[in-house]
Parts: sequence; structure tokens; C-alpha cells
Amino acid sequence: MSMFSIGLSGLSSTQKALEVTSNNIANAGTAGYKTTSTEFSALYSGGQRSGVNVSATSENFEKAGNLVGTGQSLDLAITGKGFFIISENGRLAYTQAGQFKMDGSDRGIVTNNGDKLQGYGIDDQGNLVPGILTDLKIEAGNIPAKATTNINFSLNLNSGTDVINHKQTYATLPAIPPTATQSFDPKDGSSFNYSQSSEVFDSLGNSHTLTQYFNHAGGNQWDIVYYMDGKPMLAADLGLPENTDVTTLTSALDDTGAVVHNVGVVRMSFGTDGQLAPLVTPATAPAEDNNVADPAGLREITLAFNPTGADGMSIKLDLVKTTQFGSAFGLYQNKADGYTSGEFSGVAVAEDGGVYATFSNGEVKLQGQIALANFANPQGLETANNTTWYASQKSGEALIGTPAAGSFGAILAGSYMGSNVDISKQLVDLMSFQQSYQANAKTISTADEMMQVLFNAV
Repeated sequence: MSMFSIGLSGLSSTQKALEVTSNNIANAGTAGYKTTSTEFSALYSGGQRSGVNVSATSENFEKAGNLVGTGQSLDLAITGKGFFIISENGRLAYTQAGQFKMDGSDRGIVTNNGDKLQGYGIDDQGNLVPGILTDLKIEAGNIPAKATTNINFSLNLNSGTDVINHKQTYATLPAIPPTATQSFDPKDGSSFNYSQSSEVFDSLGNSHTLTQYFNHAGGNQWDIVYYMDGKPMLAADLGLPENTDVTTLTSALDDTGAVVHNVGVVRMSFGTDGQLAPLVTPATAPAEDNNVADPAGLREITLAFNPTGADGMSIKLDLVKTTQFGSAFGLYQNKADGYTSGEFSGVAVAEDGGVYATFSNGEVKLQGQIALANFANPQGLETANNTTWYASQKSGEALIGTPAAGSFGAILAGSYMGSNVDISKQLVDLMSFQQSYQANAKTISTADEMMQVLFNAV
């Protein structure tokens, strides 16, 4: 092999390396771009030196790019392994460039080129449908009001609190009804130990306030009086398990100062372990009872309320986790379902890839879940435009899963993964390849000079 051919192979190979390095530098700011390196191999022909060849160019999928924070909800980064799956007119492609937006026409989640992000959708009941990839879309309509039906409520009542008995209680209203001074007054802080309010909503989305007043009745017993929107709730409005009547009654003042009779009083009893006992003894003993799951619902109260202009409400108040210890009063949980109507306000994406529509009333609604893909041999992926790749025989079929599960990374919303190009290294490579190119050119010029010497000697 002549020196000319060896030098030319060096020039050709170095030129390709310079092209790769230039492309890396050009894409230093490209989201999801992977640095490409040039791999050389020596050539021999019949044992004779034949120069050099570019045997392969490989992309670095091991090194993650820098996270670029934007605060935009649909800018997504994968903090670990995995590729986003997108549909290019029906063909699946894979990318780590997580710059997405909502399409104005059908509210689909798309790339800047209009390719559609893939994931698992939801059925008509809002349940996730796993295993079937589909275009992810956002339902951007307003959300109607939902009436409150359940309140998970629990607290700790201090066993050392002073005893405060109601001024007057009765099984049936006495012939001479209690007067205002003999009635429970919620504005008099000395007439109860603790109070706590919960916000509930009717079918029209109107807000109402349920307030509970707790009185230490002595020993391990406490009495509760309920007010809705400043009006005391009658015994007839309080339903205990198996429709047991509330037998203890009192009189109480409403927000105008008027006396209301036959107000229900619910008594809670606690065991020596500080845990809440059943509110009633049922006619039929349940097969199992405990104060953790309360399978028979013996620690629940059903509150009936008829708001003006809206459907009647039946609210289950779950007290199962309420305790009585010697520690200070403390609220464990006070969570009511239901909400007022709300307008679509945006999109939120969770770590597990759950995509949610958010609304002005604070509610969220599941829209689907992002799916991720991985490959046995990412180096075998076919490189395509717009920082995407296609599966090939060398890469193997895509292994599809969900974020934060198995070997897949979690989703970080509000950021995207930038290029993993190290500019300093690329500049050093650029100078090195430039010197190599000059050196190979020198070998050719040297060979030419030697040929001229030979020709002149003939």
C-alpha cells in the first residue's frame, strides 16, 4: 500500500471525525441530544499496512444531559433510564427531548414538530387503561360541582381536660323547655372544651360549614354537638350505625341567639388504650370489629342536611381514628370530599407519569399516564431527525413500562434534559483531529517529494 493511499485514508477518516465533532458542538444546546464519538480501526491488506478507517460512530446513552429548569408543566425530564414514546404519523419513535406542549386543536400532548406523546389512556369512568398505547390528550372542559358525601375526620382529645357538662340534657323535651341561659351557647368558650370546623359543598357547589363542639363528660367519655352554618343539628338529622336513635338531647342557641330544642348529642367512649369504642351496640354483633378499619361502620355518623335550592345531603362522618390520650389536643385528619365547580387551569405531571388536568377549585382529574421505553441495546437504535430514534434489529424490540417502576426513571416536570455534550472535550478533540488532518496531509506531501526525487534521478 502506497504512502499516498495510507495518507488519504487518514485524511478521509479524520474528516469524518471532524464532521462528528462539529455536529456535537452544533447540538450542544439541543434537548435530548447524545454525544457521538468516532471509533477508528487500523487496516491491513495481506499483512501490509493499509491505513485507517472509521469503524463506527457511537452515541453516548450512558451519560445524562444537564437538567434545564423552565417551570413549564409539560417540559419533562426522565431522571434515569428510559425514552419517551412518540407517534410520527403512526410510526413509533423514541426520544429524551422532553419539550412538549398542548395542541390547540384537540388538546393532545405533542412535540414541537407535532408528534404525539404516547401513554395509557382512561375509560369513560376515568380509570386508567394499562397496556394499550394511545395519544395522550387533555380534557380541558370545566368540572361540575360535586356534593360532599364523606368526611374523614380524626383527632386526639386530651384525657386531662376539665369536665364541662351541658347545662341541660334530656331524653324528651320537658314540659317547660330550657331557656336561652340553660342552653348550649357556641359563642361562650367556657361551654365546651374544643371545636373544629369542616367545609362541605352541596350539589350546586355552595360552601357550608360543619362545626363540631366537644365536651369532656368525665372519665373516658366525650359529648359532641353539631352545627351546620351556625344552626344546631337536631337528633333527627344525626344517624348512628344501624339507624340507632340519638337518645341524648339538649337545647342550643343558633347564630341569631334563638333557642333550638331537641338538638342531638353524640357520646363517644374510649377504652383504656385510648382508642374509640363503637358509638352504639348493634343489634347484631359483627363478625369482626376493630378501631383501625372499622369494617362494620360502628364509628361513623351520618349527617342529614337540606341546603336551600340544592339536593338534600347525606354526609358520612368517619371518626374511627379519633383517640383520647394524655397529650395535647391535635387534629389528625379533616378531609371532606366534594367541591365547587371549577374552570380548567392547566396540566400537572406526576413522578409516575400520571397526567392530570388541574382546575381553579383545586381539584385534579386523571387524564392518562406517560409510558416509557427502553432497549436491550440502545446503541443499535436508528438515528433520525428531531433528536429521535427508531427501533431496529440491533436495538431489539422496545421494552415498555411506566415511570418510577422497575428499571425506568421517574418523571421530573418543569424541566427537560439538555444535551450531554461536553464543549471543552469537543474543542480539545477538534484541535486533535485538526493536527491529525495536517499530519496526514504532510505524509502525502512528503511522499510526493520523494516521488519527485526518484523521477529526477532517472
